Amino acid sequence: MKLTIARLRSGTNYKEPLHDIMDSFYYLFKRYMKRNSQHTYGVCNFGWGAANRKKLDDIVDADVILIPSENEFFQHIKGYVDQRHKERSDEFVNEIGQHLHNKHVVIVRSDRADNEELYRTRTFSGHAIGKFTTFDEMDIPGGLHGMKYFFIKERRGFSFFESERKHDFIYWGCDKRKLIDNVESGDERHLVFKRIKKEQKISSYFIGKYNSIVPDKKIDTLYNLVPILEEGKSTLCFNWLDNKATTSRYHEAIACGIFPFVWKNYDEDNTLVADPWQRISSVEELYDKMPEIEKYKEKVFLNYISKQYNEEWYYERFAERLNQIIGN
Repeated sequence: MKLTIARLRSGTNYKEPLHDIMDSFYYLFKRYMKRNSQHTYGVCNFGWGAANRKKLDDIVDADVILIPSENEFFQHIKGYVDQRHKERSDEFVNEIGQHLHNKHVVIVRSDRADNEELYRTRTFSGHAIGKFTTFDEMDIPGGLHGMKYFFIKERRGFSFFESERKHDFIYWGCDKRKLIDNVESGDERHLVFKRIKKEQKISSYFIGKYNSIVPDKKIDTLYNLVPILEEGKSTLCFNWLDNKATTSRYHEAIACGIFPFVWKNYDEDNTLVADPWQRISSVEELYDKMPEIEKYKEKVFLNYISKQYNEEWYYERFAERLNQIIGN
């Protein structure tokens, strides 16, 4: 078969980890290509250490089109993304859509708001899709982005237990206040962040894009952010739409030596969460627990290490799931 990676909204030239949101996928897929020469491979709006090719030839003759899905639902929230960029990317997406009627489209996602309905009724509206499958980060036990732990470990070395840090609380990313068509999502993190920032009972540092607060720094690559994240003592891990899921935030926090509190029912099966004490249900509870972090830090971090696998294990699970999807 021919497998083509197609980025829809912005081009990527993948060189090494920690420069792209989906670098766990790119890293493992690159290994997959080397070990599976029975297939051929193409790119669209993507490059492997080369300028991203924004040509459709690898779409036209592909059997499987793999779409790294990075918060595609943001594109359908009015005012969230730059309108001029959206119009340009919509034109490109429409060109791709014209060739999907006999293709197997696979989205590789980290956010459950990016789903089949969104792609069929919004992203590729008006275009037929031959077959559609979702490769979710949680198809890999513990989460595909457990790979971020290894990437960050290589970037910063390895030390969990520095007690002196500049910020009591640090967060990187965005809030999830809106769904498509600007419907309120019910997610609470924007309210949590607003109180932390306004009340200033703890020192905090916010990186990213938010509805309710002005961040201290705009979003950047993890490669550039790691030295800043190392200045944070704790963070909060949130999920939405699926309480059983973990997120890359937990893996990234551990790798940076940041204590991972979790919001309410995050990872309700305790795949990664080590102790009920990590669970936070109010801003007041976060404030109260902040001085006690050192008592629990070793347990939480060592529990993570005991559950962590090596890179080859992640690759084997990745290849197994991908082969299952494409019918290899």
